Amino acid sequence: MEKMKKVKISFVIPAHNEEKIISKTLTNLNNLPFKDYEVLVGLDGCTDKTEDIVKLFVKKYRKFKYFKMKIRSGKPEVIDYLIKKSKGEIIVINDADWIFRFNNKTSLEAFFSIFEDEKIGGIAESFPVEWDKNKIKRANFWYKVVAYGNYFWIKSQKDNFTENINHLSYVKEPAMFLTNIFRKKIYKKNLSLGDDFERTRDIKNKGFEIVVYNEENIPRMIAVYNEIKLKDIVKQKIRTGVARDQLNKKGEDLKKYQINSGFYIIFNSWKMGFSSWFYANLWLLITFIGSIISKLKKTDTKQGWLLRAKRQ
Repeated sequence: MEKMKKVKISFVIPAHNEEKIISKTLTNLNNLPFKDYEVLVGLDGCTDKTEDIVKLFVKKYRKFKYFKMKIRSGKPEVIDYLIKKSKGEIIVINDADWIFRFNNKTSLEAFFSIFEDEKIGGIAESFPVEWDKNKIKRANFWYKVVAYGNYFWIKSQKDNFTENINHLSYVKEPAMFLTNIFRKKIYKKNLSLGDDFERTRDIKNKGFEIVVYNEENIPRMIAVYNEIKLKDIVKQKIRTGVARDQLNKKGEDLKKYQINSGFYIIFNSWKMGFSSWFYANLWLLITFIGSIISKLKKTDTKQGWLLRAKRQ
Protein backbone atom coordinates (compact mmCIF):
# COMPACT_ATOMS: atom_id res chain seq x y z
CA MET A 1 0.00 0.00 0.00
CA GLU A 2 1.07 3.61 -0.51
CA LYS A 3 2.55 5.42 2.43
CA MET A 4 0.10 7.64 4.25
CA LYS A 5 0.48 11.34 3.52
CA LYS A 6 1.92 13.31 6.39
CA VAL A 7 -0.87 14.47 8.68
CA LYS A 8 -0.57 15.51 12.31
CA ILE A 9 -2.86 13.86 14.82
CA SER A 10 -3.85 15.30 18.19
CA PHE A 11 -5.07 12.97 20.93
CA VAL A 12 -7.05 14.90 23.55
CA ILE A 13 -7.68 13.43 26.99
CA PRO A 14 -10.05 14.98 29.54
CA ALA A 15 -8.96 13.73 32.97
CA HIS A 16 -10.46 13.97 36.44
CA ASN A 17 -8.93 11.89 39.25
CA GLU A 18 -7.56 9.14 37.01
CA GLU A 19 -4.47 8.16 39.04
CA LYS A 20 -5.25 4.44 38.88
CA ILE A 21 -5.46 4.22 35.10
CA ILE A 22 -3.89 7.26 33.42
CA SER A 23 -0.40 5.69 33.18
CA LYS A 24 -1.73 2.83 31.05
CA THR A 25 -3.47 5.23 28.69
CA LEU A 26 -0.45 7.50 28.27
CA THR A 27 2.04 4.63 27.94
CA ASN A 28 -0.08 3.19 25.15
CA LEU A 29 -0.09 6.51 23.27
CA ASN A 30 3.65 6.93 23.75
CA ASN A 31 4.16 3.68 21.82
CA LEU A 32 2.35 4.71 18.64
CA PRO A 33 4.56 4.14 15.57
CA PHE A 34 4.10 7.73 14.40
CA LYS A 35 6.39 10.73 14.61
CA ASP A 36 4.01 13.60 14.00
CA TYR A 37 1.42 13.45 16.75
CA GLU A 38 0.74 15.04 20.10
CA VAL A 39 -1.10 14.11 23.28
CA LEU A 40 -2.91 16.85 25.19
CA VAL A 41 -4.24 16.14 28.68
CA GLY A 42 -6.75 18.44 30.35
CA LEU A 43 -6.62 18.21 34.15
CA ASP A 44 -10.17 18.91 35.26
CA GLY A 45 -10.15 19.65 38.98
CA CYS A 46 -7.99 16.66 39.92
CA THR A 47 -7.54 16.12 43.66
CA ASP A 48 -5.52 12.89 43.52
CA LYS A 49 -2.10 12.10 41.96
CA THR A 50 -3.24 12.36 38.34
CA GLU A 51 -1.39 15.65 37.81
CA ASP A 52 1.88 14.23 39.18
CA ILE A 53 1.68 11.22 36.88
CA VAL A 54 0.89 13.35 33.82
CA LYS A 55 3.77 15.72 34.62
CA LEU A 56 6.20 12.79 34.57
CA PHE A 57 5.17 11.96 31.00
CA VAL A 58 5.35 15.62 29.96
CA LYS A 59 8.84 15.95 31.41
CA LYS A 60 10.09 12.78 29.73
CA TYR A 61 8.41 12.97 26.31
CA ARG A 62 7.99 16.04 24.10
CA LYS A 63 4.79 14.77 22.51
CA PHE A 64 2.87 15.18 25.79
CA LYS A 65 1.37 18.45 27.02
CA TYR A 66 -0.97 19.17 29.88
CA PHE A 67 -3.34 21.99 30.74
CA LYS A 68 -4.83 22.59 34.16
CA MET A 69 -8.38 23.86 34.26
CA LYS A 70 -9.00 26.65 36.76
CA ILE A 71 -12.27 25.13 37.94
CA ARG A 72 -14.02 21.77 37.49
CA SER A 73 -15.46 22.22 34.01
CA GLY A 74 -16.74 18.85 32.79
CA LYS A 75 -15.72 16.78 29.80
CA PRO A 76 -17.14 18.88 26.90
CA GLU A 77 -15.53 22.08 28.22
CA VAL A 78 -12.16 20.35 28.62
CA ILE A 79 -12.37 18.84 25.13
CA ASP A 80 -13.22 22.22 23.63
CA TYR A 81 -10.27 23.85 25.42
CA LEU A 82 -7.82 21.14 24.32
CA ILE A 83 -8.97 21.24 20.70
CA LYS A 84 -8.31 24.98 20.62
CA LYS A 85 -4.78 24.30 21.91
CA SER A 86 -4.14 21.40 19.53
CA LYS A 87 -2.01 21.59 16.38
CA GLY A 88 -3.22 18.46 14.65
CA GLU A 89 -5.38 18.25 11.55
CA ILE A 90 -7.13 15.16 12.95
CA ILE A 91 -8.56 15.09 16.47
CA VAL A 92 -8.90 11.86 18.44
CA ILE A 93 -10.84 12.11 21.69
CA ASN A 94 -9.30 9.53 24.01
CA ASP A 95 -11.05 9.10 27.35
CA ALA A 96 -8.65 8.54 30.24
CA ASP A 97 -9.90 4.97 30.68
CA TRP A 98 -9.46 3.98 27.02
CA ILE A 99 -6.52 2.37 25.21
CA PHE A 100 -6.06 3.08 21.51
CA ARG A 101 -5.37 -0.47 20.36
CA PHE A 102 -3.64 -1.23 17.05
CA ASN A 103 -1.97 -4.28 15.55
CA ASN A 104 0.92 -2.69 13.69
CA LYS A 105 2.09 0.43 11.89
CA THR A 106 0.59 -0.67 8.58
CA SER A 107 -2.91 -1.08 9.99
CA LEU A 108 -2.64 2.22 11.84
CA GLU A 109 -1.57 4.09 8.71
CA ALA A 110 -4.36 2.47 6.72
CA PHE A 111 -6.87 3.51 9.38
CA PHE A 112 -5.95 7.19 9.31
CA SER A 113 -5.36 7.25 5.54
CA ILE A 114 -9.14 7.43 5.15
CA PHE A 115 -8.74 11.18 5.72
CA GLU A 116 -6.81 11.49 2.45
CA ASP A 117 -10.30 11.67 0.99
CA GLU A 118 -11.27 15.30 1.63
CA LYS A 119 -14.94 14.32 1.77
CA ILE A 120 -14.40 12.25 4.93
CA GLY A 121 -15.07 14.28 8.04
CA GLY A 122 -14.94 11.65 10.76
CA ILE A 123 -14.88 8.03 11.89
CA ALA A 124 -17.77 6.95 14.10
CA GLU A 125 -17.48 4.45 16.92
CA SER A 126 -17.76 1.13 15.10
CA PHE A 127 -17.65 -1.10 18.18
CA PRO A 128 -18.11 -0.30 21.87
CA VAL A 129 -14.91 0.18 23.87
CA GLU A 130 -15.96 -2.78 26.05
CA TRP A 131 -16.14 -5.09 23.02
CA ASP A 132 -13.00 -7.20 23.26
CA LYS A 133 -13.60 -10.95 23.31
CA ASN A 134 -10.54 -11.77 25.38
CA LYS A 135 -11.43 -9.11 27.93
CA ILE A 136 -15.08 -10.20 28.05
CA LYS A 137 -14.01 -13.73 29.05
CA ARG A 138 -12.46 -12.47 32.27
CA ALA A 139 -14.80 -9.55 32.88
CA ASN A 140 -17.45 -9.36 35.58
CA PHE A 141 -21.19 -9.78 35.01
CA TRP A 142 -22.08 -6.11 34.57
CA TYR A 143 -19.21 -5.51 32.18
CA LYS A 144 -20.69 -8.22 29.95
CA VAL A 145 -24.10 -6.54 30.16
CA VAL A 146 -22.59 -3.29 28.88
CA ALA A 147 -20.43 -4.98 26.25
CA TYR A 148 -23.27 -6.95 24.64
CA GLY A 149 -25.84 -4.18 25.01
CA ASN A 150 -23.65 -1.57 23.34
CA TYR A 151 -22.50 -4.05 20.71
CA PHE A 152 -26.03 -4.73 19.46
CA TRP A 153 -27.02 -1.07 19.82
CA ILE A 154 -24.22 -0.02 17.47
CA LYS A 155 -24.83 -3.00 15.18
CA SER A 156 -28.48 -2.01 14.82
CA GLN A 157 -27.41 1.41 13.60
CA LYS A 158 -24.81 0.01 11.22
CA ASP A 159 -27.37 -2.38 9.74
CA ASN A 160 -30.07 0.26 9.34
CA PHE A 161 -28.41 3.63 8.85
CA THR A 162 -25.27 3.02 6.79
CA GLU A 163 -24.58 2.18 3.16
CA ASN A 164 -21.66 0.28 1.67
CA ILE A 165 -19.64 1.95 -1.08
CA ASN A 166 -16.35 0.51 -2.34
CA HIS A 167 -15.77 -1.68 0.73
CA LEU A 168 -16.49 1.14 3.17
CA SER A 169 -19.61 1.86 5.21
CA TYR A 170 -20.90 5.44 5.28
CA VAL A 171 -23.39 6.91 7.73
CA LYS A 172 -26.63 7.75 5.88
CA GLU A 173 -28.37 9.26 8.91
CA PRO A 174 -26.61 10.53 12.04
CA ALA A 175 -28.99 8.38 14.12
CA MET A 176 -27.17 7.88 17.46
CA PHE A 177 -23.66 7.28 16.16
CA LEU A 178 -20.81 8.57 18.34
CA THR A 179 -17.98 10.37 16.54
CA ASN A 180 -14.73 10.94 18.42
CA ILE A 181 -12.27 10.99 15.50
CA PHE A 182 -12.69 13.92 13.11
CA ARG A 183 -11.11 16.81 11.20
CA LYS A 184 -10.29 19.77 13.39
CA LYS A 185 -11.30 22.29 10.74
CA ILE A 186 -14.94 21.19 10.89
CA TYR A 187 -15.14 21.00 14.67
CA LYS A 188 -18.08 22.85 16.18
CA LYS A 189 -18.20 23.62 19.88
CA ASN A 190 -20.99 21.89 21.76
CA LEU A 191 -21.23 21.46 25.50
CA SER A 192 -24.18 19.11 25.91
CA LEU A 193 -24.04 15.71 27.57
CA GLY A 194 -24.42 14.25 24.09
CA ASP A 195 -21.42 16.02 22.58
CA ASP A 196 -20.38 12.91 20.63
CA PHE A 197 -23.96 12.46 19.32
CA GLU A 198 -24.08 16.10 18.27
CA ARG A 199 -20.67 15.93 16.64
CA THR A 200 -22.00 13.34 14.20
CA ARG A 201 -24.81 15.71 13.23
CA ASP A 202 -22.50 18.69 12.95
CA ILE A 203 -20.18 16.86 10.56
CA LYS A 204 -23.04 15.60 8.38
CA ASN A 205 -24.69 19.02 8.34
CA LYS A 206 -21.47 20.52 6.96
CA GLY A 207 -21.62 18.10 4.04
CA PHE A 208 -18.87 15.71 5.13
CA GLU A 209 -19.08 11.92 5.27
CA ILE A 210 -18.65 9.75 8.35
CA VAL A 211 -17.22 6.25 8.05
CA VAL A 212 -17.84 3.18 10.21
CA TYR A 213 -15.99 -0.12 10.09
CA ASN A 214 -17.22 -3.70 10.30
CA GLU A 215 -13.86 -5.38 11.04
CA GLU A 216 -13.28 -5.84 14.75
CA ASN A 217 -9.49 -5.81 14.48
CA ILE A 218 -9.28 -2.22 13.22
CA PRO A 219 -7.34 0.30 15.33
CA ARG A 220 -9.88 1.45 17.92
CA MET A 221 -10.45 2.37 21.53
CA ILE A 222 -10.60 -0.45 24.09
CA ALA A 223 -11.55 -0.02 27.74
CA VAL A 224 -8.75 -0.16 30.31
CA TYR A 225 -11.12 -1.66 32.86
CA ASN A 226 -12.81 -5.08 32.88
CA GLU A 227 -15.17 -4.56 35.80
CA ILE A 228 -18.29 -2.40 35.93
CA LYS A 229 -20.71 -1.86 38.81
CA LEU A 230 -24.47 -1.74 38.37
CA LYS A 231 -24.69 1.69 39.99
CA ASP A 232 -22.25 3.04 37.41
CA ILE A 233 -24.32 1.68 34.53
CA VAL A 234 -27.40 3.39 35.97
CA LYS A 235 -25.48 6.68 36.33
CA GLN A 236 -24.32 6.47 32.73
CA LYS A 237 -27.84 5.71 31.50
CA ILE A 238 -29.28 8.66 33.42
CA ARG A 239 -26.66 10.86 31.76
CA THR A 240 -27.48 9.41 28.34
CA GLY A 241 -31.16 10.05 28.97
CA VAL A 242 -30.43 13.70 29.68
CA ALA A 243 -28.29 13.89 26.52
CA ARG A 244 -31.17 12.58 24.41
CA ASP A 245 -33.57 15.07 25.94
CA GLN A 246 -31.13 17.89 25.17
CA LEU A 247 -30.97 16.80 21.54
CA ASN A 248 -34.75 16.46 21.34
CA LYS A 249 -35.10 20.05 22.56
CA LYS A 250 -32.86 21.09 19.66
CA GLY A 251 -35.32 19.60 17.21
CA GLU A 252 -33.84 16.12 16.81
CA ASP A 253 -36.31 13.23 16.69
CA LEU A 254 -34.43 10.43 18.44
CA LYS A 255 -37.44 8.29 19.36
CA LYS A 256 -37.45 6.49 16.00
CA TYR A 257 -33.80 5.51 16.48
CA GLN A 258 -34.39 4.38 20.06
CA ILE A 259 -37.40 2.28 19.09
CA ASN A 260 -35.63 0.84 16.06
CA SER A 261 -32.57 -0.19 18.05
CA GLY A 262 -34.67 -1.50 20.94
CA PHE A 263 -36.61 -3.89 18.72
CA TYR A 264 -33.41 -4.86 16.93
CA ILE A 265 -31.81 -5.91 20.23
CA ILE A 266 -34.87 -7.87 21.34
CA PHE A 267 -35.19 -9.83 18.09
CA ASN A 268 -31.57 -10.18 16.97
CA SER A 269 -29.35 -10.54 20.04
CA TRP A 270 -30.40 -14.18 20.48
CA LYS A 271 -28.55 -15.05 17.26
CA MET A 272 -25.29 -15.11 19.24
CA GLY A 273 -26.81 -17.37 21.89
CA PHE A 274 -28.98 -17.11 24.98
CA SER A 275 -26.32 -15.40 27.11
CA SER A 276 -25.86 -12.59 24.57
CA TRP A 277 -29.65 -12.14 24.41
CA PHE A 278 -29.86 -12.04 28.21
CA TYR A 279 -27.04 -9.53 28.67
CA ALA A 280 -28.20 -7.26 25.84
CA ASN A 281 -31.82 -7.18 26.96
CA LEU A 282 -30.87 -6.55 30.58
CA TRP A 283 -28.83 -3.60 29.30
CA LEU A 284 -31.89 -2.43 27.36
CA LEU A 285 -34.02 -2.59 30.52
CA ILE A 286 -31.46 -0.57 32.50
CA THR A 287 -31.34 1.96 29.65
CA PHE A 288 -35.13 2.35 29.86
CA ILE A 289 -35.02 2.78 33.64
CA GLY A 290 -32.17 5.31 33.39
CA SER A 291 -34.17 7.30 30.84
CA ILE A 292 -37.15 7.50 33.21
CA ILE A 293 -34.96 8.56 36.14
CA SER A 294 -33.31 11.26 34.01
CA LYS A 295 -36.71 12.86 33.40
CA LEU A 296 -37.61 12.75 37.10
CA LYS A 297 -34.27 14.14 38.29
CA LYS A 298 -34.19 16.96 35.70
CA THR A 299 -30.40 16.78 35.62
CA ASP A 300 -28.51 19.51 33.77
CA THR A 301 -25.18 19.25 31.94
CA LYS A 302 -22.91 20.04 34.89
CA GLN A 303 -24.77 17.70 37.21
CA GLY A 304 -24.74 15.04 34.51
CA TRP A 305 -20.97 14.99 34.23
CA LEU A 306 -20.76 14.24 37.94
CA LEU A 307 -22.54 10.97 37.17
CA ARG A 308 -19.36 9.19 36.16
CA ALA A 309 -17.86 5.87 37.06
CA LYS A 310 -14.89 5.69 39.41
CA ARG A 311 -12.47 3.34 37.68
CA GLN A 312 -10.27 1.05 39.72
